[in-house]
Amino acid sequence: MPIDQKEWEQEVRDVFEKMKTHQEPYDISVDGVDITILPNVFSPAYFTDSAWFTRHVSRIAKDKTLLEIGTGTGIVALFVALNGATVTATDISPDAVENAKLNFEKYGIDASVYLGNMYEPIPTDSQFDIIFWNHPFNKGDNPDEEILLQSGFDYNYNSLKQYLGNAERFLKPNGQLLLGTGNFAKLDEVEKIASEAGYEMELLVKEDMPLAASSEIDNDYRIYSFFKN
Repeated sequence: MPIDQKEWEQEVRDVFEKMKTHQEPYDISVDGVDITILPNVFSPAYFTDSAWFTRHVSRIAKDKTLLEIGTGTGIVALFVALNGATVTATDISPDAVENAKLNFEKYGIDASVYLGNMYEPIPTDSQFDIIFWNHPFNKGDNPDEEILLQSGFDYNYNSLKQYLGNAERFLKPNGQLLLGTGNFAKLDEVEKIASEAGYEMELLVKEDMPLAASSEIDNDYRIYSFFKN
């Protein structure tokens, strides 16, 4: 049965509340890879999107260089690295940066993980074959959203505007700018923001999935590639 945007966003917040009950680190296995999750970090044990994006971004990235924005536990970048790529990652959450480093170290991955917003902590001369962000699908209305919830709610899509507006100088010639999203994002606004940054969008892959393991709400996950118009 179709649901409206408010019902969807409440379901997302309910899942975050379950996520916040963890006070100690815990482990899950994704495709045979053990992932440690620290408290207060966006968790692939609850939302299904992280595991889905790992499979598809790994296939796209292969042995290239990848910058992941908003890495969380590091799961996407970790899978990409295990598949042969060289990875760099950022996150605004100190807990997430610690978490990603922990998972990289567990598998002997030499990755640079920076604390900071978007591209701000990246060395200015860095360039990558691929930049990827599993962006917060929901356009938030609270500028003071707590840091964990910012992984699901982007106030006024301000971070998305930064992601698309500042990506070009960190992409190699013929580099690929990717966005992980879903049908409950405001895709018309995403397209408008992309156009204002000089990009057109191309849908690479999408698949219907439940929002969370315990959820009866389905959505579709998508990866878009952006190219200069």
